[in-house]
Amino acid sequence: MSYGTMCATPLNPRRSLGFTLVEVLVGMAIALIGMVMMFQAMQTWESRKRTTAAGSDAQVAGSVAMFSLERDLKMAGYGFGNAMAMNCTVSAYDSTRPAPGTFTFPMVPVLITDGAAGAPDTITVLYGSGTTMSSSQSFDNLTPPPAVANDGFKRTNTRTGLRPGDLMIATDSGNAVCGLFEITGNANADGLTVDHGTGAYLNFANNQNVTAQTLLAADALARLQAQFLNNTGSARYNDGTAKGVGSTGAIFNLGSFPQLNVWQISNRRYLTVDNTLANQAAATEVAEGIVNLQAEYGVDTDGNGVIAAGEWGVAAPGNWRQLRAIRVALLARSQQYEKTAVTTVAPAWAGGSFTMTNVDGTADTTPGNANDWRHYRYRVYETVIPLRNLIWGMS
Repeated sequence: MSYGTMCATPLNPRRSLGFTLVEVLVGMAIALIGMVMMFQAMQTWESRKRTTAAGSDAQVAGSVAMFSLERDLKMAGYGFGNAMAMNCTVSAYDSTRPAPGTFTFPMVPVLITDGAAGAPDTITVLYGSGTTMSSSQSFDNLTPPPAVANDGFKRTNTRTGLRPGDLMIATDSGNAVCGLFEITGNANADGLTVDHGTGAYLNFANNQNVTAQTLLAADALARLQAQFLNNTGSARYNDGTAKGVGSTGAIFNLGSFPQLNVWQISNRRYLTVDNTLANQAAATEVAEGIVNLQAEYGVDTDGNGVIAAGEWGVAAPGNWRQLRAIRVALLARSQQYEKTAVTTVAPAWAGGSFTMTNVDGTADTTPGNANDWRHYRYRVYETVIPLRNLIWGMS
């Protein structure tokens, strides 16, 4: 019996389970190329996403800003329309202002303050909030009613719609002197006289102080408070003087919450509004990303009912009763800085090109960095707003 010789069979190198160095290097190269392509795609996608998102933000901001401004301008002149006394200087008093508490403003529906050297303009809009009367009433104080000081009342041809708590502008017969008064009473026996004295009084809701009505729910109280510019229970806009207004003339009811709104660009990127009659602590921010505001008057100087190209301008009208429209433009800027100059020429509107400055507000020096306006995208919003209260002659 013999035994066969046992020997080990050598391994076939072609059947090895490992990787060669060349195979590893090839795999790494392919993976690196894939990663580079992937990150490039992500970078391009992220850049376009930021541009799109920033452009969308600018579009929303511009739309909100223009809607708010246009809505306010449409109310311009409500309560005094195209009165003969247009452009008179209104003498006013506010007890919440520093002594002596006096201030003035022109009785015009819209006042454009032109920004120097292309800087943003400022627009001031005046209108009333009366819900009971929008036409003027004549007054005659030649025969004062009993127990009322001659400078503390106005005897009208009718006091319908004139309620305690309302503010009114009174003009003298020459339409040159105007005064702002707060109505404090309309219970005189003659049925014609309204008072504008000093001290405490009951408003037309029979509340001496709206904020003291604690029995109302919070939402009902807020709605009631919003109807009054003065909730203190004491006359805020009367100082016991006639403010230069004579014994005859006309009065214009501005209601209990009139607006003297100042629209302007703040901090080079906010559109703000401030009701200066309310003497607010700070203006309200309406939209962010608005870098310029331009406006022009549309004056029908020839009376043909059409505002021609040459009848638009920033100069105040010689005759305010011929003012028919305002055209405004807002320039919204995206917050996204682009590596390349994506805006090569200054954006323009119907009134011409906007004057561009560096992002920090300095003169345009084209530095080619984040301060260069050319590396941002812009949207222009412009419209023409007819002043319906002047067109309809609500005075």
